[in-house]
Amino acid sequence: MIQCEINKIGDDDLIIVTGGTKPHLGAVVIGTWEGDHAKVVSHGLLHHKEEDLFVELAKVWCDTFQKTVVISGGIHIDNATKSDIEMLVNKTWEKFFHLMADHKIQEYPLPH
Repeated sequence: MIQCEINKIGDDDLIIVTGGTKPHLGAVVIGTWEGDHAKVVSHGLLHHKEEDLFVELAKVWCDTFQKTVVISGGIHIDNATKSDIEMLVNKTWEKFFHLMADHKIQEYPLPH
């Protein structure tokens, strides 16, 4: 239902978050590491609600990996209830944390 995919662009990361019945582009968020903190700028498309969630995802990614990340995508279910939205947000965080764990293993392997 929710997909989080990463693409490496040099040292930077592009993460696409999609799901629901109508995946789309609803927001674009850019997180950069500014020496000792994450700086995030964002743009949400009109009538889309992903921007706040993606801002939080970008902050967590930047604070963890101290690098530039772009997060974009969109999640949609027709006539979503409050419960549906809560489930989608929770599933997005779950997929995102799995992606972070996989990325950490690939980028920072344990010494042998």
